[in-house]
Amino acid sequence: MKRVKEFLDVNWDQKSPLLLGYSGGPDSKSLLYSLLDAGCSSLHIAHVDHGWRDESAREEELIRKEIEGLGLPYFTTRLSSVAKEVVARDARLHFFRSLFKKTMYQALILAHQADDLAETILKRIFEGTHLPFIGGMTPISQFEEIEIWRPLLKIPKSKLVPYLESKQLKPFFDPTNQNPIYLRSRMRMETIPILNKSFGKNICENVCVLAERAAELKEYLDKRVAGARVENGTLFLRGLERIEQRHLLQKVARDEKIFLTRVVIEQLLDWVDDAKFRKIFIQGKWIFSGKGKIIIEGKSLTQN
Repeated sequence: MKRVKEFLDVNWDQKSPLLLGYSGGPDSKSLLYSLLDAGCSSLHIAHVDHGWRDESAREEELIRKEIEGLGLPYFTTRLSSVAKEVVARDARLHFFRSLFKKTMYQALILAHQADDLAETILKRIFEGTHLPFIGGMTPISQFEEIEIWRPLLKIPKSKLVPYLESKQLKPFFDPTNQNPIYLRSRMRMETIPILNKSFGKNICENVCVLAERAAELKEYLDKRVAGARVENGTLFLRGLERIEQRHLLQKVARDEKIFLTRVVIEQLLDWVDDAKFRKIFIQGKWIFSGKGKIIIEGKSLTQN
């Protein structure tokens, strides 16, 4: 696919090996063969058998034969069948990290596409995530020491199917992706189709544009608050616009792993210019607001 080649031309150094996370499903199979079509000659394949389905072991055997037939290095691991989604995600990342320690890969390539991004954004919107933080996945991101590439992120799934058909490639289909017990499956099978039908068009493209604009807003606000004083748990907020105060508070709270609801955030910001401190107890921490400051845990309260 043209976009995959353009992505490689801009980002790949043409010599370092790349590691592809490969399930054999429609998305990762489209990515594998489009990378090969684009001339990616130094490609290693990593497959994670989650062990959730009886047929997954047989699929792993077929994937092994497929990759061996392509002459590409192949690595695999099998997870416990009782692993939950979050546990499985962490196990996958641990597996990828272990491979990065053995080989100097330039990047880990994943097959997330535009529909996946739209699901993430809608989920965050419905959960009440603040606008600058709804951006979701990006084509290039960093996880610890691993750089992650997502060349398909702007390509809708509907364009991958014709590509596979044109090359007579048959992917595996994981029935767990359609199991309504999982929220993402319900969104994919029920919520998004209802929205598409209601608006008379595919909403995914517009949702993905919203993600881009949210990322731009976050970048802008990050620059605006970059020079703000944050010392010993104290945020000095005088001179900042309310939207900047909110953003700085959210950033610090996320770093401290403190969950603040919209109501709590707005209450703290309402108190910022009060002549005396008021306080809220959140997740075992006192948060004070007043005198142009917000103080987490009351650190330096007696000093100011």
